[in-house]
Amino acid sequence: MPKVFVDTAAWIALLDADDGLHAATEQVWHQLLKQRTLLVTSDFVLLELADAFANPGSRKQVIAFINDLWQSPAVRFLPLSRTLLDEGWALYSQRFDKGWGLTDCTSFVVMTQEKITQAFTSDRHFEQAGFTKLL
Repeated sequence: MPKVFVDTAAWIALLDADDGLHAATEQVWHQLLKQRTLLVTSDFVLLELADAFANPGSRKQVIAFINDLWQSPAVRFLPLSRTLLDEGWALYSQRFDKGWGLTDCTSFVVMTQEKITQAFTSDRHFEQAGFTKLL
């Protein structure tokens, strides 16, 4: 079964109908589901997503969205762990030449460990790290 890593940028674009990438993201989303792709993400990404919609006006929407994702057999969440944080921190600490955030670095670690080459994201940092972005 093919695997694709889903980054915060894709989750945000799926959830926010006003996002400029919403339509393109929905297209990719439906194609991945049609292809029975396993969508892998992490609890670090989930934290970013919830934080992005933390204001009272959108909190209910993101809670329902995340609860649906947790129930989806198409999505696998990799849990927070000290090991993953340490490995992400090590990468973050080594790359003074990049603007990669800590969550990006944990995502890159996950993708490497899971042998995932494609990221469902619009974030150019994934390309800088050697992965293929789908948006």
